[in-house]
Formats: sequence, C-alpha cells, structure tokens
Amino acid sequence: AETLKEAPISKYNFTDRFIDKMSRIYQSGVKREAGDVYKKMTVNKDSAMKHLEKMNNLNGSMATLVKFRNGVYTYQQIYKFTPFFGDDPLNPIAIAFPIVLPVSDPSNDDEIGWAYWDDNIYKKYDNNNNKIEEIEHGLEILPVVFTHKDHQLDEFFVEGATDIVSANEQVNITMTELAVGSRYQLWGQPWVSGIDSEGGIMRMGVQNVVDISNPEGRFGIESAGGDLNSSIQYVKFMVELCAQNNHLWITWAEQGGEVPSGISLMIRDLERHEDYIDDIELYRIYENRFYEVEKAYAKFSNIKLPDELGMDFILPEYPLTINDQILWDNHRLEKNLITQQELTLEKNKDLNNLETAEKVWRIRKDLNDRNRKDVLIPEVKEPTPKVDNRTK
Repeated sequence: AETLKEAPISKYNFTDRFIDKMSRIYQSGVKREAGDVYKKMTVNKDSAMKHLEKMNNLNGSMATLVKFRNGVYTYQQIYKFTPFFGDDPLNPIAIAFPIVLPVSDPSNDDEIGWAYWDDNIYKKYDNNNNKIEEIEHGLEILPVVFTHKDHQLDEFFVEGATDIVSANEQVNITMTELAVGSRYQLWGQPWVSGIDSEGGIMRMGVQNVVDISNPEGRFGIESAGGDLNSSIQYVKFMVELCAQNNHLWITWAEQGGEVPSGISLMIRDLERHEDYIDDIELYRIYENRFYEVEKAYAKFSNIKLPDELGMDFILPEYPLTINDQILWDNHRLEKNLITQQELTLEKNKDLNNLETAEKVWRIRKDLNDRNRKDVLIPEVKEPTPKVDNRTK
C-alpha cells in the first residue's frame, strides 16, 4: 500500500486497440437489400453489428436479443447468459440472463432479476427464482441470435481473446515494476556503516555533506541489478508476439520510416485479409439468423419483408495515390462495374441512397455543363488538307 503512493499501478490498454484492428467485417459496412421499409426499420443495425463483432472477438461468444419498438429494431447485446439446449448441444433453444448486473457499483446490493426467453414465452424472475411475469410473445422463434468469434468445435462457447488480455495484464505488471524500480532504485541505494546511528542520519543531497568521523565508517551507493532497457525490450517482445499470433503487426514510435504504400500494406496484411474472408462467411450466417428473427417481428406486426436478405460486404480499402484512384475510378466506369451515381454515393456516404446521389450528381453535371459553355475556349479547327499539285 505504501508503494502505491510513490508509484501508481500502470493501466496501459492495448487490448482495445488490438480488438479494433481485428474487427474488420463491418469496418466499411455492408449493403443489405430488403426494401426501403426494412432499411428504415434497421437504422440501428450497423452500429450494433460493429460493436457485436468487437465483443465477439473479445469474449468469444455473445447473445443478442432483438426487439421491435416503434417501428425500429433494437439489438440488446448480452455478455453473461445461461443457454438451454434440446437435442443439439451447439444451438440453444432458450436463454436466461440477468436483467441488471450492477458491476460498476460494488456497494449496490439490490437483487438481480432474471429474464427467460424461448420460442414462445418470456418470463421474469426475481433473485429467489420467484416468477414475477410471464408473457406469450407469439413470435414462434427464439428472438435471440448467438454469435461466436470462430466456428464451434465440441462445445457451445468459443474461446475469446484471453491471450491478448493475459499479455496486456503481464505488460501492466512489468510496467508497474519498472515504475517502482525507477522510483526507488534508479539512483541507487545509499548506505553507511561504522557510524553512530543514534546521532541521526542526514538525508542525502548534492547540497549536503556526510560526516563520517569514525575511521572505521564507510559510505557508498549500491546500484540496482536490473536493466531498464532489457525490461522495455521484454515488454516489446510480449506485445509483438501477441500481435503476430493474431495476424496483426505493430510499429513503434521510434521506428519512423516512410509511409507505406497501399500495395505494401496489402502484402503485409495478407494473413489478416485471409482471416477476413473466412469471417465474412461466418457473419453471413449470422446476418441470415438475425433476418429470420426480424421477419418474425415483421410478420407479427403485419409487415411483409422479402423471403431472403440480399447482402454485400464492402471490402476495406487500402490507400491509393491520386493518380491510381483516378485510373481505378475510370476503369470501373468504363467496364460498367459502377455508375456515376454509385460513385457519387461512394465518395459521400451521407447521401444515404442512390436516389439522393442521382439528384446531386445531376445538379453538378448541369452546372458543370453550363460553366463549360460560359468559358471562352478557342474553337479547334481541322487543318486545311494539303493538295498535291505535282504532275503525275
């Protein structure tokens, strides 16, 4: 406890940064095609799925309760839950989870309520397992979607980012010890021998003189045996090893160097890109499971949605030079891989839809056409053809 007054505990958090770099499925977004009504109903879905992917990568397994209120879907993510199984040990048929988990206030001794959901009934219990409420929701489907960091093998739950959390904890322990060492031992430990201790020991300092009148007395400063630089290199090694095991790469501030190009980033990012392609197929399954629950809510509310959900996961883009970007945009337009309106929407996501992008593009085109006519540019004429008057 006394040490903490001199050197506080280190709380460096690179887990959050690692999880952000690992979570790429919804980094550029996903296009969902199920009609304009569905788009209005899922205004909260993009942000919810981004957060869900990060929590999947951190915790390993997650549950998300889908609700439909005031014509809009909400997605309540559940971190601690108890699944109930039927014949399939990998796909639960019901779930129970605490309604309130007061982890932020340890002094809060309020009783924790529990919620239970299956494909037909919602129940609410108090802390003593007394049923408070029971409702038939009528969806005929469990309104909870279970997602995982990786494919399930022999059990329901999947391991999360325990290696990253463990490395982060070890780094903080080492950095705390470095702070304690630099506070107490950086300048060495003074010592004296052969003097009268009852006379008092004067505090050291460049302005003080230590008087050792006893001929047998000695004074010295013992240097610490640890090496701060070695400890720092050890911390770097732990972080780099943890990053490599998760197909990540890191740079240190003192490395500097030139800014890498887009193609060099793609080559360096190759392993992580392969993981990204694999994860897309996994999240395509999860998107379809969410859509099944959303269709059940829509049917219950007399709203007709398409039988299938069209999806297009947008690949993350690597930075291009201006000239490369121009060549790439012209190539896509020439090969009809994209339209002018889609390119306008791509450059300005705030336009939201192709209809608005069409209007903006049309206005810009009309203005540019008129401006070109107003600019006085000499008319280019064809050169006069040469006449060969030589006698044949």
